[in-house]
Amino acid sequence: MTDSNLTDSPDETGYETSVPPEESPAECPYCGRPLESERLLVLHEGLDHWERLDDDRREAFQEAYVGEGDDLRTFRLKMLALLVVVYFAFLFVYSYVMEDPFSSTNAALLLVGCWRGVR
Repeated sequence: MTDSNLTDSPDETGYETSVPPEESPAECPYCGRPLESERLLVLHEGLDHWERLDDDRREAFQEAYVGEGDDLRTFRLKMLALLVVVYFAFLFVYSYVMEDPFSSTNAALLLVGCWRGVR
């Protein structure tokens, strides 16, 4: 990344982490890997250094892991909604291009029927 606000900081471990110039990356105390945030450090420690963690760090990892799962679930639902919107957009465009007057009406009725079924 060659942004003026970010600096690339390669280190002896071979990892490259982009951080603002006035900040330093969070560094793993076990392997020295630089990470962009404390949340990523907690996830890294839990996945790669579980046996070395104390109970507080393990609990912090579990909370971060659950939060990450919630974020992924939200992302998947948004992508599913986008896919449905794109599918129906293509369906309407196809019915318009085919110039079949009943085709677009059927697609609209199908969409209304699906909408009523959801509510």
